[in-house]
Amino acid sequence: MDIKNTKDYPDVASMVMMVYGMGGVGKTTFASTFPTPLLLDFENGAKYFGERGIEIDVAVFKKWLTQEDKTELKEKLDDYETIVIDPIGEAMDKLINDQDTVSGSKYRQSNGDLTMSGWGEVKKQMRNFIKWLRDTNKNVLLVAHVDEGKDDELLVKRPLIPTKLSDEIVTMVDVVGYMKIIQHEGESKRVIMVDSTDEKVISKDRTGKLGKYIKPDYKYLLKEIQGDKETTQGSKGKKE
Repeated sequence: MDIKNTKDYPDVASMVMMVYGMGGVGKTTFASTFPTPLLLDFENGAKYFGERGIEIDVAVFKKWLTQEDKTELKEKLDDYETIVIDPIGEAMDKLINDQDTVSGSKYRQSNGDLTMSGWGEVKKQMRNFIKWLRDTNKNVLLVAHVDEGKDDELLVKRPLIPTKLSDEIVTMVDVVGYMKIIQHEGESKRVIMVDSTDEKVISKDRTGKLGKYIKPDYKYLLKEIQGDKETTQGSKGKKE
């Protein structure tokens, strides 16, 4: 058993984060600011990245990962510091529809739809995949579209992921942020909201240092967490 005092931990060994928002708001651009990223593209969105100035290694998946894919990914992890799943909701859809990965009468009805046990199995497999990535000590960024629903007559924004898995993922990651565009001093600025105490937005900040809004940039995020107050303002809750 290895016991350490928290003062001996590195400033930020790795970060596990989920960011969600409307299409086109800049989530993938934010992902490209992470160090040496590999993007697992589940909706073929990477075909336009070059035209948008986004330079990032991409693995496109038209279906859920096979065992061969997982083995190859494991072998390539040493080449990257960050793994991005974009979007996590589409990845979940592909797992749900993969009758090779989740098969048999226990998990599938005769028409191919999932049984109750099948729904539990796809959630288990996705949880295990995310946990595996998290435990590699790489940065992990889960990108999601936004889902809107009513809660006590108020509109609630949450990550768009089939089943209730989004609630479980929130407990598994360090930071959950909702990306949006705000007007600040007459300019439109992209921000990530990680403190939603006054709005119906699912968010989380395990670090306790990020304030209300953060700039969608990895280096900025890292400085905030490490406490470089001279070059950042997010820990004071100011809009960037």
